[in-house]
Amino acid sequence: MIEDIEIINSFEQRISEYAGSKYGISVDSGTNAFFLSLLYLKKQKILKDGDTLTIPSRTYLSIPMTIKNLGLNIKFEDMKWNGCYKIEPTNIYDSAVRFTKDMYIKDSIFILSFQYRKHLSIGRGGMVLTDDKNMAKWLEMARFNGKHKNINRWIDKFEILGYDMYMTPEQAARGLTLMNYVKENNPDCGGYKDYPDLSNQGVFK
Repeated sequence: MIEDIEIINSFEQRISEYAGSKYGISVDSGTNAFFLSLLYLKKQKILKDGDTLTIPSRTYLSIPMTIKNLGLNIKFEDMKWNGCYKIEPTNIYDSAVRFTKDMYIKDSIFILSFQYRKHLSIGRGGMVLTDDKNMAKWLEMARFNGKHKNINRWIDKFEILGYDMYMTPEQAARGLTLMNYVKENNPDCGGYKDYPDLSNQGVFK
């Protein structure tokens, strides 16, 4: 329905304006925001199977799992980070535990999480912030089974194979309501001290 699309559009615009990015593409979780971002870099041949990404040894476990599930390798480093860290050698930043005014880093792929413990505690959901128009267009299709935004499914002509990873209008509406109470300056709600060391887990070898 048009009303549902408008709610999601309004939520994405509100977050991107708050963060300072040109585009915000909502999905059903921060993990899937990361998954689609990595997949886009693979589609663009910026990454290829077997490439190695460097991440903190202390982070949320879905980060290395997503990397491995996409055919990439992991190098763990003992990083002392809070709120946000960069996944080398990409321009992706995991900002799942940071949410504050103008947090976006120019020309980055900036991952947000709206899990219930986060500042914008929708309960579930995530977002990719980007300045890249082409990436934003691809993400809009990829998250919703390849559908084009604002085109009726009966006449849509699909360009890509997509995924069932979209944010629901109900979640977006809750996010819009919660944004009325979010402060401009918020302390990070997590960092390396909040996660176990994953580097010795055999599954990531």
